[in-house]
Amino acid sequence: MFETALVVLVSTYGKFGLTAAMFLQTVIAIIPSEAVLMFAGALGIGIWDVVLYGGAGLLAGSVFAFYAARYGGRPVVIRVIGKKWAAEMDAWITRKGAKAILLMRLVPVIPFDMVSYASGVTRIRFRDYFLATAVGALPRCLFLAYAGSVAGGMLTALGTSIEIVFAAGIAGLIALAWLERKGYIGDVRNTIIGKTIRGVFR
Repeated sequence: MFETALVVLVSTYGKFGLTAAMFLQTVIAIIPSEAVLMFAGALGIGIWDVVLYGGAGLLAGSVFAFYAARYGGRPVVIRVIGKKWAAEMDAWITRKGAKAILLMRLVPVIPFDMVSYASGVTRIRFRDYFLATAVGALPRCLFLAYAGSVAGGMLTALGTSIEIVFAAGIAGLIALAWLERKGYIGDVRNTIIGKTIRGVFR
């Protein structure tokens, strides 16, 4: 399964595997990037390595998604994020530009992939998009890496082996993917995103 492959990548190849996993996660958009970054932190990869290498994969994926949408058009965006949010985000980004992208990057509940694909069909310049994405990704990655590191430290203090962390990581990512496919996460996320962005960007 794709979820297992991501865990194996990070567990086997460390920070370089994390870069690959974050790129694949962004392009395929099945597993939340937050889960992968936290798992890397829990495995004991250094916080700044998670930020640097995980962030590099995230940025590479965001560039791919931007251009995939720009050249593939709205059908690509609708396929990835849905018709409702394609229209909403198109309006927000068109109206607020790089400011909207930066603020959405800073809100953890707004999926990174959703913003990347939606931005590609707007008139925003790539330079502005990339700068806002890079600046917004830093605190996001840092927070998630730290949270994962703290969780990993707690597991270590309880005498949990790396094999247990590995198994828990696989189970967690599979559970997230299943909930996403069933629409449970999407329903909650859509409610939160709608309230958050309407409050900030209107």
